[in-house]
Amino acid sequence: MIQWLFFDLGSTLIDETDCEKNRFSDLLTQSKLTREALIEKYREYISKNQSPYKAIIKEFHLEKKEWPVHLEKLYPDVPFILKELKKKYQLGIIANQSLGTEERLIQYGIRSFFDVIISSAEIGFAKPSFKIFEMALSSAGCLPQQACMIGDRLDNDIEPASQLNMHTIWVKQGIFADANVDSLEHKPEIVVSSISEILNYL
Repeated sequence: MIQWLFFDLGSTLIDETDCEKNRFSDLLTQSKLTREALIEKYREYISKNQSPYKAIIKEFHLEKKEWPVHLEKLYPDVPFILKELKKKYQLGIIANQSLGTEERLIQYGIRSFFDVIISSAEIGFAKPSFKIFEMALSSAGCLPQQACMIGDRLDNDIEPASQLNMHTIWVKQGIFADANVDSLEHKPEIVVSSISEILNYL
């Protein structure tokens, strides 16, 4: 029986659309690729379940720019969804984030919903490392099979959580909505096209 729900943040609870547009424009300027060629590069790496930004930076030896955190915003339904889920489950965060995750959750007005917050910058290792999931489970005091990981990344969220015997929900939002699920050894148990749909399953 599921007792804990662990959420990723970027493109799961937080809308990163404007951030990704900013990064795309930067890559367009730096790489001097055409828009069509850059879009094709994105598709290529996303189909491999890889971060297109990191891969393109590496491939073309470009300068990595800071993530434009000021362009992030909550998906509109998130406060309501968390309020409803909190009636039945304990909630946590497992996310690859820069320093200040808890402060940003306070700014978004959703900090009070979470009992456990595990952020890569604060603990020194990141998804898909099992360590970040194991730390969250340990902090929550629950077994893997009592927890569900909810995220947008097949490589960072779904695959490692599944390998640890956690339940999984893939949220097809953001640039990884077209990631290649067929390449996974462990498929997500539930697939939703937006965070709003998870109330239909939980």
